[in-house]
Amino acid sequence: MLDLVVAVPGEARAAVSFSAGEAGPTVVIAGAGPATALARVVAGLAPPVSGRVLVGDRDVTALPPGARQIGYVPRGGALLPHLTVRQNIEYLVWRQESVHEIVRGWAATLIYQLELGPVLEQRPHEITEQQRMRGALARAVVSMPEALVLERPDPAACGPLGDLLTRIESPVSAAPATVIFGDRQAAPEGARTVAVTR
Repeated sequence: MLDLVVAVPGEARAAVSFSAGEAGPTVVIAGAGPATALARVVAGLAPPVSGRVLVGDRDVTALPPGARQIGYVPRGGALLPHLTVRQNIEYLVWRQESVHEIVRGWAATLIYQLELGPVLEQRPHEITEQQRMRGALARAVVSMPEALVLERPDPAACGPLGDLLTRIESPVSAAPATVIFGDRQAAPEGARTVAVTR
């Protein structure tokens, strides 16, 4: 559940209120500035002007990004340039005190489903834009978050978004509630759309 008012640098404030569930992705239709501002607030990278971010029954508005159970794919993927694709995918897993075998198995499944095997030992600048986006998506969902946020995905860079999202369905946990902040071109077929107000 999102019920937010956020500050948009250089523009007026943006507001949105909706619930996202497992029925399919929700696309928040917004211009570049509002879409980025909203995605960053939901991911925990900036505070809202007002409102709350709920994941399930938990109010995560005041929690840091790592405690929210929200996977985040920023615009362009933002893979760490000094790490290989494999290291980028496993980056958040390394930081956990204990890594369960189920997470290791899920990481291997993601690598296979997103066709990243041939580029695992390469760095982000050595692979295609589409492979970088797939790597960023794998990194966002490897820890099995309850919600997944995509910031302004470029269909030219990631290919058909609906296809990618079906590839990341875990056999052992429910699919994350997926929220896409961007324009109508980013909306997968059948996605629910929500408009931002000012």
